[in-house]
Amino acid sequence: MTGNQSLDKILAALNVAIVGLSVGLIYYSHNIISPPPTDRGGELGSMIEKEMGELQKPPVVLEEIVVNLYSREARLRFLDTQMNIELYEEKDREAVMLLKPHIFDTLIDVAGNMSPNELNSVTGKILLETRVKNRVNDMVPNPVIRKILFSKFIIQ
Repeated sequence: MTGNQSLDKILAALNVAIVGLSVGLIYYSHNIISPPPTDRGGELGSMIEKEMGELQKPPVVLEEIVVNLYSREARLRFLDTQMNIELYEEKDREAVMLLKPHIFDTLIDVAGNMSPNELNSVTGKILLETRVKNRVNDMVPNPVIRKILFSKFIIQ
């Protein structure tokens, strides 16, 4: 290898030591370390309870709104939609009602800059929901909107 027998022996021993340590580490990580036991039934029950509690909160239903969409064609395109807003806390309902003009303004701004083809896709709808939610939540000290659901979403 290098021509120096003592250096070759040292390198070979170092190589064997590294391989041995690697094998030991793999054995230790697979056989000695065991994950803590989980109570699957309890975990599932708590998850279901949490989600049922979230479903019992009625969303804030906003009025229907029509938004003109950006279109390069001569034909006018618009979005006819109605939003249902899920809140983090029930106490935020009044804050959302006060923010309603800002929510509509944000929807008009965000949707107005998106193309009809983009909004017609599932990705576009998710993008619209995320952008509106993030911009409205940035207006207040603590986020209030958990999710926006579109109960009506018609592009013409």
